[in-house]
Amino acid sequence: MSISKKVYFFVRTFPVLSQTFVLNQVKDLKDEGLDVHVLAVNPINDTSSVLSSIFGKDVNEKVTSILPEPHSKKSWIVMLLGALFCACAKRRWPIIGLASRLARKKNFFSAKDLLCLAWHLRNKNIVMENCIAHFGSNGVVLDYFRKAKLIDCENLFTVFHGYEISRYDQLKLWEEEYGKLGGKLLPISEHWAESLVSFGANKSSIEVVHMGVDVDTFSFSDKELSSPLQVLSVARATEKKGLKYAIDAILNSELDVHLTLIGDGKLLPSLRVMVEQHSNKSRITFLGACPPERVSSELKKTDLFLLPSVQDSMGDKEGIPVSLMEAMASGVIVLSTIHSGIPELIDDGVSGFLVPERDALAIQEKMKEIIKNPTLSLVRENARAKVDNEFNAATLSKQLLSLITK
Repeated sequence: MSISKKVYFFVRTFPVLSQTFVLNQVKDLKDEGLDVHVLAVNPINDTSSVLSSIFGKDVNEKVTSILPEPHSKKSWIVMLLGALFCACAKRRWPIIGLASRLARKKNFFSAKDLLCLAWHLRNKNIVMENCIAHFGSNGVVLDYFRKAKLIDCENLFTVFHGYEISRYDQLKLWEEEYGKLGGKLLPISEHWAESLVSFGANKSSIEVVHMGVDVDTFSFSDKELSSPLQVLSVARATEKKGLKYAIDAILNSELDVHLTLIGDGKLLPSLRVMVEQHSNKSRITFLGACPPERVSSELKKTDLFLLPSVQDSMGDKEGIPVSLMEAMASGVIVLSTIHSGIPELIDDGVSGFLVPERDALAIQEKMKEIIKNPTLSLVRENARAKVDNEFNAATLSKQLLSLITK
């Protein structure tokens, strides 16, 4: 299929290796035949071979940035120039208004960056028929620039992921703007779609587009449970991942069970202390950060994938964790929480199992139910079908393509 349409991705920094969802969308739409470009706010800093693997020799033409250098002393002068530039034309006044509101909410760097961007965009003549802005705040910024005629963007699609629509500090800055954001709003879950409506967004402008996985890369296995029960958690050690509840449940379980933890993070030292002080410490193994090959190897040995996510003290929530999708596609039973968009992926008792947030005892009880469940083979099959039908990256990229090429 030959498609002449050009599509831009608008992001703050590119590439960010942890944001595989952005990299995969860029690659998938390019493979579908679109003329894909990336416009980043910050200078491009690709120390890996990611960009060349996607764009080949066309990297410099296809991937560009707006700001020449991050937060230098000179940027404050540029900010003043940007403010004067915006003040000179009525259509650019809203940019000053947004910068003022950000400053009043003590987000001085966002206010400064906004005015610096306006100054650097004045002579760039960027024309984009279609633009996908990842993360809500980036969509808001681009919408202001296109209304001010600093960027010529006909169709704007803003993808909402998680932290920018749940963290209290982010909502303080952007909630009002989300309600009046132009273009198409693409939350990655129904949960976020409901939030956008509550902020004042028009339902007709919202379409849920899930993130997904390449299902064909995961071989499905339906195997008997091990003894001891092998449990795996793959997550950064942050409050949102709820790992202390996983550890508490395993350490104090009546079952013969072992938990392997993969991932690093700021809470890892305190989690290690929690384990070391317990008489059942041999039940927990910390592997730290591991390459994808090791994660895949551990997943094949696993009976139960455990991710007890919670809303953290800053308000941050999950989107729909890809790690759960990968486990389900592999035939591993999943146990997670009734949190954010996770129930959209896991039907409790049908394609996996759910418990309330912050409840180690509920995790213990659910594990007892799981090992006694005579229909685990059906649960595994349902889980694979759920991912294949609703969270398949190949299908989802075509959904996004159809939105862009309407």
